[in-house]
Amino acid sequence: MPTNEAKRKYDIQYAKEKLKRIPLDVKKEKYEEIKAAADNAGEPVNGYIKKAIDERMERDSKALSSTAAPSETKQQTIPDQLATSTVASMNIPPKPRKPFNKEVAEPINTDKLLNDFRY
Repeated sequence: MPTNEAKRKYDIQYAKEKLKRIPLDVKKEKYEEIKAAADNAGEPVNGYIKKAIDERMERDSKALSSTAAPSETKQQTIPDQLATSTVASMNIPPKPRKPFNKEVAEPINTDKLLNDFRY
């Protein structure tokens, strides 16, 4: 069957040129959890993982764009409810708050922000 052979060759060539494999090792128990969640969503595991990655990347890009530097005339402070609830749950005394502007802003360590929930 020449058409099946041609299709197979095309698929292989396409994969070599356009796709990049990403190995992902998870424990068997975790895979079963992912598979169950994908089945509940009516998606294959591969599609479920890709969608989760896309959603995370979109959420992270929104978070980065919302942390853009404010204009110099506008000063921002952390909302009282957010500041007190977060600090209270961690049993850390609150720091004195200053208005947020370019002069008092600390550079954000994105590696630490993404990997350390206490940052």
